[in-house]
Amino acid sequence: MVETDRLRLRPVVSGDADAVWRIHSDPRTNQHNPAGPMTDSTQAVELARSWAASWAEDGHGYWAVEERREPGTVIGFGGLRLVEWRGRQVYNLYYRLTPEAWGRGIASELVGAAVNWWRDSGEQYPLVAYTTADNVASQRTAARGGLTRRPDLDEETAEYTDVVFALGLD
Repeated sequence: MVETDRLRLRPVVSGDADAVWRIHSDPRTNQHNPAGPMTDSTQAVELARSWAASWAEDGHGYWAVEERREPGTVIGFGGLRLVEWRGRQVYNLYYRLTPEAWGRGIASELVGAAVNWWRDSGEQYPLVAYTTADNVASQRTAARGGLTRRPDLDEETAEYTDVVFALGLD
């Protein structure tokens, strides 16, 4: 578990499926997600299991985000998870919070904790964050966390453009 000034960041467990569903089925939290919100609660069960498995297999993964003043109430998910991206292992930086947590610096605090963890762990793999070109708030959060904008790695599809931020990526 990691604690910041305001946050308690703990490993995701399969029992977090209800919180995964609450956050990931909300259209507001998916306005920049090309796949859209979850439509079936079994998706949340599988996602929570997958995230919990990362902790069991790799010893790290995405965190369930709670405010220290309200322990036990999950307000989001985020952090770093080891994934294969474009043929190489990287830490994917992810963050998704309830709308009630927006605009309070929670995402920046979460990203700061994730970047600190990455540095403290020896920067074994590059750290990558990507978001859609229209998600300006997410781009600002990545930049505030110290990630470098990498337009050379952007990816365009017929529906959207992913913009990339990274640390430790050659």
